Amino acid sequence: MKLSRQILAVNAALITATVLAASVAGPLQVDPADGGRQSLVLVAAIFATVLVNGIVLRRRFEPLESLIDTMERVDLSEPGVRAEVAKADSEEVLRLHQAFNRMLVRLEEERRHSSDAVLRAQEAERARLARDLHDEANQSLTGVLLRLRAIEHDAPAPLRPELRETADAASRAMEELLRLARELRPATLDDHGLEAALRTRVRAFASQTGVAATVDIADDLGELGADEQLVIYRIVQEALNNVTRHAGAREVRVELSSRGTRPILRVIDDGRGFDDENRGRGDGLGITGMRERARLAGGRLTISSVVGHGTVVELAL
Repeated sequence: MKLSRQILAVNAALITATVLAASVAGPLQVDPADGGRQSLVLVAAIFATVLVNGIVLRRRFEPLESLIDTMERVDLSEPGVRAEVAKADSEEVLRLHQAFNRMLVRLEEERRHSSDAVLRAQEAERARLARDLHDEANQSLTGVLLRLRAIEHDAPAPLRPELRETADAASRAMEELLRLARELRPATLDDHGLEAALRTRVRAFASQTGVAATVDIADDLGELGADEQLVIYRIVQEALNNVTRHAGAREVRVELSSRGTRPILRVIDDGRGFDDENRGRGDGLGITGMRERARLAGGRLTISSVVGHGTVVELAL
């Protein structure tokens, strides 16, 4: 039972008990000719007292009900929700609303700092792994490949085809290591900028999957910071990975334009889509990571989809 109803029930019981106790302690003088009317007036007075009590309690508890509704809607993955401080009738209710909003601000700030630290640590680890793959593993494979080629040159004729196949396998392993290194840390982004990195990534996606993919980048984007460029690249990368795994699309478009002074990224596919209304909050780690990156760059990620008509991933910085 709600607290307001509990208080109302207790008050009604106390009022009734008080009237009965007063009647027993000092018997009411009831006129036999008009006893029914006096009893009705007494019952009506008790009922009116309880009714007014209920109205007052409901008004006093209404700000708390509003605060509870806000608490149920709060999701730290979607910051910005605040409890509206209505015209409170008491200092305690006003302080409770203000304290709750301050707590939300602290939680969102702490979440932002922790997410920023996690993502920066991930990027640092990606860069280290990419360097290790490129500088150590790839160089070791290069030595193996050169040694196999030298042995193949001097080996007996029956062994040469097998050595050639082994050398080809080593060459394919080198190419795969280089691809993984580029996935982990795109050197093109550091060396040639965002546009070249996006075009390279989309070309590689089209080559690997056979899906027709295009890139449209506006000329009036303005200056984008290093973090913003990295966020855009990573979101495009993850969106294309989702298309590969889930969409079954025939065509993908990557559009980077501006809306006023705000850069807008859109990744559009014509795949099978999904039911956006019934999807709930069961976002996978990929989508969750994209949302975190968008927030760290001061942006907002929205995903809209219709079954059979594809999906649109939009980032507004």
